Amino acid sequence: MPIYSFFLAEVLRKLIVLSCVFLILSGILLAYPKLFPWAEESSATSLLHIWAGFFFLVIFPMYSWDHIRGHAKRLQKLSLVTASGIIQFFSGLGLIFSGIPLLLYGTDVLDFPREIHLGLTFVLAASLVLHKFSRK
Repeated sequence: MPIYSFFLAEVLRKLIVLSCVFLILSGILLAYPKLFPWAEESSATSLLHIWAGFFFLVIFPMYSWDHIRGHAKRLQKLSLVTASGIIQFFSGLGLIFSGIPLLLYGTDVLDFPREIHLGLTFVLAASLVLHKFSRK
């Protein structure tokens, strides 16, 4: 029985994808303020990114674990779907682990976690697209 039995699996999947897309877009807005002058120094974007990150922190590991358990037989053979799912899982965990120190200490203090977080953002975006268009 899934952990999230009070949710429909499809609704939870859509929430995960929606939160990923929002976090990717808001993260790009925050990372490249010169490209988006209207978003520069936007505390609303920062706060929404942080709150969406909290949501992602709770829901992503829970959904990932149940998704892996649900597709265990299909995951035994290596395919593009399996590889992109593995990349999504580890980039999501990396985003969580690099995002916590950034939240606690700020992006101006810690350069290395900020660069890791930004790089993993693009990895997650690419793996989401790859996973979506792969044959299942």
